[in-house]
Amino acid sequence: MKKRISPRRLWAMRLMAMVIIPVLFIGGLELLLRVTGFGYPTTFFLPSRLDGKEYLIPNYKFSYRFFPPALARVPLVFRMPAEKPEGTYRIFLFGESAALGDPEPSYGVGRQLEILLENRYPGREFEVINVAMTAINSHVILPIARECARLDGDLWLIYMGNNEMVGPFGAGTVFGSKAPSLWFVRLGLALKTTKIGQLLTLLSSVSDGGEADSGNWAGIDMFKENQLRLDDPNRLQAYENFRGNLEDILKAGRKAGVPVLLSTVGSNLKDCSPFASLHREGLDSSQEAKWDALFSEGNAFEEAGDFASALGKYEEAAEIDSDYAELQFRIGTCLLKLSKPIEAKEAFVRARDLDALAVRADTRINAIVNETALNSEGQVVLVDGVDLLARQSSDTIPDQNLFYEHVHFTTKGNYILARAFAEEVAQFLPPTILEAQEEEWIRESTCLKQLALTTWDTKRLWQTALGRINVSPFKEQSSHSRTVSHIREQLGQIDKGITMQTPWRDRSLYIAALRRAPEDTMLLGNYAQFLDGTGSGPEAIEQARRFCDMLPDLAWPHYYLGVLLLKGERFAEAKESFERALEIRSNFKQAANDLKTVERKLNRLN
Repeated sequence: MKKRISPRRLWAMRLMAMVIIPVLFIGGLELLLRVTGFGYPTTFFLPSRLDGKEYLIPNYKFSYRFFPPALARVPLVFRMPAEKPEGTYRIFLFGESAALGDPEPSYGVGRQLEILLENRYPGREFEVINVAMTAINSHVILPIARECARLDGDLWLIYMGNNEMVGPFGAGTVFGSKAPSLWFVRLGLALKTTKIGQLLTLLSSVSDGGEADSGNWAGIDMFKENQLRLDDPNRLQAYENFRGNLEDILKAGRKAGVPVLLSTVGSNLKDCSPFASLHREGLDSSQEAKWDALFSEGNAFEEAGDFASALGKYEEAAEIDSDYAELQFRIGTCLLKLSKPIEAKEAFVRARDLDALAVRADTRINAIVNETALNSEGQVVLVDGVDLLARQSSDTIPDQNLFYEHVHFTTKGNYILARAFAEEVAQFLPPTILEAQEEEWIRESTCLKQLALTTWDTKRLWQTALGRINVSPFKEQSSHSRTVSHIREQLGQIDKGITMQTPWRDRSLYIAALRRAPEDTMLLGNYAQFLDGTGSGPEAIEQARRFCDMLPDLAWPHYYLGVLLLKGERFAEAKESFERALEIRSNFKQAANDLKTVERKLNRLN
């Protein structure tokens, strides 16, 4: 007769079948995927070794957890010593494209801050490690901050808030779920740190038709269909998610014992009209028709220069519907023309806040920054960037003198913010640094000279800005023609100042800057670009090779060298460079396309 299994043992066996066996299966699958090399690393930094020294370089696949691979954003091209050199003061700069220094990080706030500190405290080494990226938001910045907390930083700078609505998990995003709860976001991101999670994401993409492997980046135009009202429930959830992420970023800094400078976020108010406007809910057809008539009449008066009459019509329209962002912008414009800057600024701020394409940090975002800084424990200092930029603007209304378009700083805007940060950094510097300091901060012109901002580069910056605003949604803005005129005026002034001596002076500026900082990879890459742009192709190739030698494990330097070699008809060498770039970054579309071009040319020659 068979021995009867006890109920306790039976339940133990059932438990094993239900729990232990699946756990073993999942663990085995995870191990198998790791051993076979499936998936991608999820850390921001990767190790790199050069000339016997250990460095950290950015991981171009870091953002795969947040974006489809075809649309993934990449960090700056740089390297940093894995172990902080003795006597070096290391600063991490967190944020989005404005903190990055877009459209040209070489002259951004981080670069200018480093120059300011090095000149004020000569003989001391400062590292400003810029870990900002385009299109990201606080959901992405939090894991970067937690990683940086282990890298011996002396101080953190945070300038973020523009992308909370359109970045990953934002209320108006195109990259996945719109404003889910914070716990859900973090659960999903944690799952994607596993190889099984990455496999499930890939399988989901395949079942959806391979969307993760298609598509092209189109800037903020991608979000224009996802317009938001101020009281949209998803928008309100996104604000709370921002608060939670910001609190946890500051907590990571506090645990690491790092002081934090947290800044409010400025934007162009006077010269950047709303990208999209929505009427208030509940407006019936007769009210809308009357509103349209009043707005059109106001517009006609405004174009004729009769700002008082225009304002009267706009205010009548506002009695019907004051939530239309463009109306508030027109009211602000008229009030400013009528010498009422205080009231004008209020209208411009409201226009920015009501903008249905929410790509500028609004009043609520900055209120959260203020509240979080004031309520935080540890060494958290609030830098009021909004007030700072206002005080440096005509009528205290930030404009096109500080911003190229909506949020990205001109070199002047970057200097103003960098100078404010530098003054706050000074209070945290150790006595060994403070004991030897110059009396004054260097001027903007000196700062930019040491970064080799040449006449050629200045023109390049404004040309880039002009190209960016001549696409949707910028070209649909009512302020577009004004912005175009301003940029063309800047380009005209640059052209007037160009003489036969300008190329020589520009080259001398680069030579002096590189003599001062020979290991500056960004400066070296820019010098190669300058030489190429001014007709010195062979020298450009030489500098680009040095650029590659300093950053051998990053794809972009090899790709750029390949471009120069292709231009110089050195096809075999160009092929090697493109292949190396693709070896590092297999989905590098530009490198793949240029490699095909080189191969066709080589086939013809053979």
